[in-house]
Amino acid sequence: MKTHPLILFTLLLLATAPSAFAQKNRRPTESRTGKEYSLKDNLWYGGFFGLGFGGGTGSSAFSINLSPMVGYKIVPPFSVGPRVGVGYTYQKIQGVRAFNLFDTEVAVFARLHVFRGFFLHGEIGTRSDQYIETNGIDFIKTIRTRPLQVAGIGYNFSGGRGGFGQEIAILYDFFIGNDINTFENPWQYRFAITYGF
Repeated sequence: MKTHPLILFTLLLLATAPSAFAQKNRRPTESRTGKEYSLKDNLWYGGFFGLGFGGGTGSSAFSINLSPMVGYKIVPPFSVGPRVGVGYTYQKIQGVRAFNLFDTEVAVFARLHVFRGFFLHGEIGTRSDQYIETNGIDFIKTIRTRPLQVAGIGYNFSGGRGGFGQEIAILYDFFIGNDINTFENPWQYRFAITYGF
């Protein structure tokens, strides 16, 4: 039986959680320093912004996307949270017309801060994207919804000390990697800004 790499990654994250939870065996209103518990102190924020330009024989495209996320520190090194993404692409096809394409993503992530600024990051969710399809005569806009299954490693330049920081991450999309009918690249490179990580 073949084990999916994303399942192994999730199990690795969950395996580290019990020892971290054991350290948090205090009254719910007290933090590790004895201060009153504050939800705000356990949240961190981030997001990435992207611009893209491309062109080929008879077509060109411009794209922009924005993806905010909020993490909740279950214990200082381990956090979970939601991430949403919206994207817009303007694609012009010579001799046809221009198309406005919209993409959306909704995902839940888990992140483990492993050493200094290094972290492991995994996400599961769903992605809906619009694209242009042709039968040789007409061009039509269609939509595809697919699972989002990514995992990878990153580095946050704040070193996990809170405050503002920048980060880079390299992630692999297992769904795209296993889809023999797509030309998409399964590797994602993200550059983000964070606060409080």
